[in-house]
Amino acid sequence: MRTPTRATSGRRVASTGKTGRALLSGVLAVCLAGSMAVIPVPAQAKPKPPVIPSKAAVERAKQAASAKAGQVAAIENQLAAANARLEQLGVASGIAAEAYNGAVYKLQLAKTDAAQAAARAAKAQKTLATQRQQIGRFAAASYQGGGDVAKLAPLFTAEGPQELLDSAGASRSVSAAMQGSYLRYTATQVMTNLFKVQADQAVVKVKQATDEAAKAKKAAEAAEQAQASAVTAMGVQRKQAITQLAVLQNTSIQVAAQRQRGLEELARQRAAALAAKKAAELQRRIAAREAAERAREAAERAREAAEKAREERERREEQKKNPGKKPPKKQPDRPRDDDRPSPSRKGAGAAIDFALDQIGDMYLWGGTGPHRWDCSGLTQAAWAKAGVYLPHYSVAQYEQVRHIDEDELRPGDLIFWSTDPDDPGTIHHVALYLGNGRMVHAPRTGKPVQIDSVYYWEPPDFFGRP
Repeated sequence: MRTPTRATSGRRVASTGKTGRALLSGVLAVCLAGSMAVIPVPAQAKPKPPVIPSKAAVERAKQAASAKAGQVAAIENQLAAANARLEQLGVASGIAAEAYNGAVYKLQLAKTDAAQAAARAAKAQKTLATQRQQIGRFAAASYQGGGDVAKLAPLFTAEGPQELLDSAGASRSVSAAMQGSYLRYTATQVMTNLFKVQADQAVVKVKQATDEAAKAKKAAEAAEQAQASAVTAMGVQRKQAITQLAVLQNTSIQVAAQRQRGLEELARQRAAALAAKKAAELQRRIAAREAAERAREAAERAREAAEKAREERERREEQKKNPGKKPPKKQPDRPRDDDRPSPSRKGAGAAIDFALDQIGDMYLWGGTGPHRWDCSGLTQAAWAKAGVYLPHYSVAQYEQVRHIDEDELRPGDLIFWSTDPDDPGTIHHVALYLGNGRMVHAPRTGKPVQIDSVYYWEPPDFFGRP
């Protein structure tokens, strides 16, 4: 059978299509090969030889880095030393300020003593004049009466009194009243002379105390000025040092300053952590002591209760044996001393509230308010709110309060620092205890009234309760 023409033509077309596509692919391959043969291929670049510093250059670089690190450390040490120096100057300024408060306090005492001595001397002089008039009237009356008392004329001569009384020929008619008047006069004369001497000495002491107060004031002013000048000078030095530090560390001044502040803040945080640890230890010791006191008080109350129970049993037994006997009247229980709230504890809250209200007020040596304070001025005003008078002098405040141990501290108690922990006379700073190892105080020039850890600085030396 013959294949239809249409079908045969279709197969040819299909075959022709495949052949055409194959031919086209071959042409394209030849063209691409030709074009690739035309594109030039660049030659591979010759690598540069590496820079290898000599051993000497490496050593010099190490030495330069070491020198730079040493300079950085030196500048950082200078900054730390400057901060420490400012702190020392602040302490010195506070000590000088309290010394001035002490000089003023002693001057006030000297003036009070002088006034009292002068008053005693004036009173004695007046009494002496009155007694002299009485003796004069008595002698005049004796002369006019012509009695034996007229023989007392020598009494008023320079050597008369003793000569008359010791003379064997003195008249026995000298009255006891006359003798008494004369003896009183003599004693008053002696006391008058003594009071005059005391008054003169008191005036000298006032002059000395005035001079000491003036010297202390100058010293306090000088310390204040020295600190202020150091703050200014060290501020300039600090800026220069930070600039040098930035150059050496190849950082900006802002970054260098930020680093320095960070280092100082880190040191402060470490000191605060140590202070917090000490404060926690103090609180633990206080709590242990309080627990021991409560246990002792409980044991004492139990003992008293047992004693009362025994007495009650004996009373009932005695009443059974003697039914007609009237039982003794029961005495009311006396309040225990520990159960009575002390004025100190009742007033501590008022003192604390006042001190806390002054937070933010700036320090001023000799300051007693209402908006500027020094350390003893703040504690004086705080306890005055509780009705307790304290002098404006930390040494005198310690002398006038009840001395306690550190683990006896209660809120409102006073904490003292001294230059010699064995000598309360060297106390130069005082603060008000708040509890939990914290205190409120007026630290020093340039600082406001603030709350700090008891151990933010140096451990305190003395403790007292108003």
